Amino acid sequence: MATESSSDRPSVAALGAEGPYRVGELELPFRTGGTGFTLAKIGYPALEGGPLAHADKSGAPYPAVVLAPATWSETGTKTGTKTAASRLDWLSRHLVQHGYVVFRYAPEGALGTDPDLHADTITDAFDRLVDADQERFTPLRGLVDTSAFAAVGVSAGAAGALAAAARDKRIRAVVGIAPGRNPKEADTYALVDSAVAAVRVPALILAGQHDKVSSGAALHYWDLIPQGYKVYLEISGGNHAQFLGPGDADVRRPGQPRDGKPGIPAARQHALANLYATAFLNAALKGHADYEAYLHGESGRAALDEGVLSDMRHVPGPLPMPPPASGGVFAAAAAAPVGAALGNAVQAGASLLATLDHRVSVLVRAAGAGLDRRLAALRGPRPGPNTLTDPPKPAGPPPLP
Repeated sequence: MATESSSDRPSVAALGAEGPYRVGELELPFRTGGTGFTLAKIGYPALEGGPLAHADKSGAPYPAVVLAPATWSETGTKTGTKTAASRLDWLSRHLVQHGYVVFRYAPEGALGTDPDLHADTITDAFDRLVDADQERFTPLRGLVDTSAFAAVGVSAGAAGALAAAARDKRIRAVVGIAPGRNPKEADTYALVDSAVAAVRVPALILAGQHDKVSSGAALHYWDLIPQGYKVYLEISGGNHAQFLGPGDADVRRPGQPRDGKPGIPAARQHALANLYATAFLNAALKGHADYEAYLHGESGRAALDEGVLSDMRHVPGPLPMPPPASGGVFAAAAAAPVGAALGNAVQAGASLLATLDHRVSVLVRAAGAGLDRRLAALRGPRPGPNTLTDPPKPAGPPPLP
């Protein structure tokens, strides 16, 4: 697990600002849980910024984050084109600058209609990160701390991240930013709810005070998470769409209410989300308990008193969680006799079985995804608009508050 000295830890102001690392990027095709391939970007701490930049290994290995996007952020801008903001550049770059490897993917096809598919894609992304960490000719070699994984998502991606945290035992923390929920898709979200009720890792739920797109969803998910370390923070003046990007400030999805008018600029909302997400991940993945003060301690209470936050809730629990067994099936098998020799036969066997179960589930899911893609190709495109992913183009941004 990555570590840093207490003197290196930034102030609450610095957590919301640029970090000490430059951002290198690696792009690669990535098979999603939808109907085909999309482009994935992996950001990593680098000696200089830019594509395929030399990695900065001074703090390696780094905790790794898979960032699951909001589906409609890809097409919800006024022009309908993809932008850096709509791919959550503001969040990805910030986490990399503060010492994280970040895998982010663009939603594709049927992927965005179902948070359950986001959950599967998140697990596949972690598999890809494990492979990349071992590949000889990439800047990621030896850079990823495979014992410190976190799932982070926005809107529909946040619901998927929460579901993934319950299913993939490698995930040690989860952040849900304005998690989405569509009451008209009861069966889909019943599955999500059952998964969220099984989350056993530290969780942070971030919401906007004026979120009308997923009104009440953030607290709904927070209440579902069992007793354990969890934090709920609501940003004063924030809404749903500004978490996606400044171009999405007036998006409305068919059949759902228009989002609330923001009371703060998008840049301010992003800075606060960066601050709290980074503080939480530093506590949950890097083991720095003093960062908790920003979430529910003295600094958090001050933010509530000063109106920066409109709500703050916290349930204590283990933080950080013990890391999972690493190294795959063979490492687990090798560790099993050692555990038995030490009188830990049950624990060693459980570790081996859990690892085998994960590998089998990955193979089954991959086979099922291939069958789904072939069936989708035979059926052809789905008729009609997609209520989760195809909002009408907005007439323009609302007036500034």
